[in-house]
Order: sequence, then structure tokens, then C-alpha cells
Amino acid sequence: MDTSASTPRRWSVEVDGIRWLPRMIDKARMHRSGRLGAYLLGHSPVDRALLMRLGLTTEQFAEIVDRSPDDQAVLTALRARGYDEERVRRWSARFPATYRIYIRLWDIDEGYVRPNAVQAIGLAAFRPIEGAVMELVRRVRRAP
Repeated sequence: MDTSASTPRRWSVEVDGIRWLPRMIDKARMHRSGRLGAYLLGHSPVDRALLMRLGLTTEQFAEIVDRSPDDQAVLTALRARGYDEERVRRWSARFPATYRIYIRLWDIDEGYVRPNAVQAIGLAAFRPIEGAVMELVRRVRRAP
């Protein structure tokens, strides 16, 4: 990962056929260096879905990433812990269909695609809701 990057890798980037894993690795590294910003690590539904299939907590995943110099080392450590690779691959294969609404928002938000005028109006209407949801998540994360 580029240590100066302010966004994690795109949802579609794979490590050994597993979507989202590179993005989570980046988010763990960003979190460790204090650059996570508005991104979530382990609290998003997609992170939780992958972590569940890997049989890990957010903390366990972050520890593996901290000890691993690159994506391949993370994958090797995950395999050493053991997880159902076929189950994870099935989830990864279904990813575009399962998360299609989110994918469009991520891609627009991170600048991979430009919204057309109708989408821009719809996204503008979504922003206050998104902000409120993110504030709620931040408060829940801070709660004792």
C-alpha cells in the first residue's frame, strides 16, 4: 500500500481471488497510522461479513496486518489460522450482486466514476442521511 494514500484500494481489487481483502488490509494500515479518517474498520457490514467468514475479530485481523509486510504475508497468516476458502471465494464471487448499491456510491465517492445529473441529485439528497449515519456510528464506537 502507498503509505501516503488517503483512500483504501477499490472494492474490486483482489488478493488470490478474494475481493475486499486488499481494501481491509489498507484500512487496517490506515487505522494504525492514524489516517483512517471517515472510513470504518470492522464496523461496516462488508467488513463484518468478510471477518465472519475468516473467523476473526477486527482486532485479530489488525494484528495479522500489523505483523505482515505485504498482502501475501497477510494471506499466508490467514491460511495458517484456518478458514473455509471456498466459502470466502463464494462470498467474493457474489460481491458485485450483493453490494451493487454500495458499489456505485463507493465508486462515485472515491472518484472512480462520475455521476450523471440524475445520480448527482440523488446523491446530494443522500449526503445528509449519510452524515447522520456516520455520526451515529462514531458515537456508538466511542460509547463505553
